[in-house]
Amino acid sequence: MNRTSKVLLGILSILPIVLLVAYFISFFFFFTSMIAEAGQHSSGGNEFPLHLLGNFGMLFLIVGLMALLNLGLLVYYIIHAVNNKAIESSERIIWILIFVFAGMIGFPIYWYMRIWKSA
Repeated sequence: MNRTSKVLLGILSILPIVLLVAYFISFFFFFTSMIAEAGQHSSGGNEFPLHLLGNFGMLFLIVGLMALLNLGLLVYYIIHAVNNKAIESSERIIWILIFVFAGMIGFPIYWYMRIWKSA
């Protein structure tokens, strides 16, 4: 794997963590805008604030991108760990368990230890 591919894979490995932070920020602003909107329309209006749906759509978009990226990275890293001849079989099983149970954290660690440092 050339250096450009390694860097691109590293960026993709860190991207789920960045998307998770973006999700929490969007989630915070979504609910603060709901609270502000409820305070402005507390005088008895029954209309639904439609602009909140746009904010809610952004939350779904971030979660969808994060889920697709996590699934793709999970498949890639499991295949890479199974086919990597430099890893012992017991370590292979440990990496696969890390990917399954702590994928978002395990992807950048595996990338750094097994892909970036490899010759």
